[in-house]
Amino acid sequence: TLIDPMAQACQSHPAAAIPLLSSLCSKGTDEPLAMGSIKVDGTKRPPERLEGGGFKIKDILAGIPSERLDPFLMWHELPRAHHRPGEMPGAPMHPHRGFCECPYAKEITGEDGQVRECDKFIARDHAGNECFMRPGDFEFGLVGNGFEHEGVTPPAWTGYLHFFQMWINLPSAHKRVAPEILNCSADKIPTVEFEGGWAKVLMGKNLLGVSSPVESPYVPASYVDFELQPGGKVDYEVTPDHPTRLLYLYRGDAKVADTAVAQSTLVLLSASGASVSVTAGKNGAGFLVITGVPIKEPVVQHGPFVMNSRSEIKQCFDDFQSGRLCSKPLTRKVIA
Repeated sequence: TLIDPMAQACQSHPAAAIPLLSSLCSKGTDEPLAMGSIKVDGTKRPPERLEGGGFKIKDILAGIPSERLDPFLMWHELPRAHHRPGEMPGAPMHPHRGFCECPYAKEITGEDGQVRECDKFIARDHAGNECFMRPGDFEFGLVGNGFEHEGVTPPAWTGYLHFFQMWINLPSAHKRVAPEILNCSADKIPTVEFEGGWAKVLMGKNLLGVSSPVESPYVPASYVDFELQPGGKVDYEVTPDHPTRLLYLYRGDAKVADTAVAQSTLVLLSASGASVSVTAGKNGAGFLVITGVPIKEPVVQHGPFVMNSRSEIKQCFDDFQSGRLCSKPLTRKVIA
């Protein structure tokens, strides 16, 4: 029996599953993607639960079949909330293997909404590196063979925090590559302004006329943050060969294609179509869009480890307990 406190703390608590959707499951994803408008295949409100050291998250992808999400494994929102000194426990040092992790610091601000020097999230790893994530920063962590890390706020910090964490699977051929962490500061992430709003291209190329300095090296994927003013509209042309398309509305309300969507709702978009239309409601809207190419391999996850078989999961625990999990050197790069 595999027993590990951190693994138990990290495991998802699945909600009621939705049916497999025809766009990815009955037709498959090898057919050429049709041009035209992207449709809404379904929506889902994520459950809330405790994560890490005991903070509340919205488990955005909980209860949805992995075939419908491939290559994405997990997507968490740490909802915008005020924290007094010592209230934000963070995520204590813990291990990973077999995927990529993508934290996004949507907001870290003081009591008055202004950014101060102390407004930062401290990221540390097993190799002794320490990095600060400030408002708008994005990280791409190629876990590969394995690393250990933690994320905390300064002990005396107080203010507002809004964070997202997303995991992308790795093909079996690359699950044991040497780990690498790329930290990209907010001012290096391209921002595109348009009538009625703006967008930040966190990851991906040739999106909205720009390319992010951050790429997913082994699994094609994109990640874009949109903010729309009240009544603002955008027609977003996704990467055409990415059949997995997911949208999460984290603020306000909007009409996605022809579907009304409320705050804190996941929208499953069709594999066919080139562009998705989003119109904000009277209070504006903020939403994230991720797209990717399915890997189509078995997924076996136990807490912080994601492999292709139970025997590989057991090996992860054996390596962690014997000190071999982090045997390959970790590289950390900063784009600032």
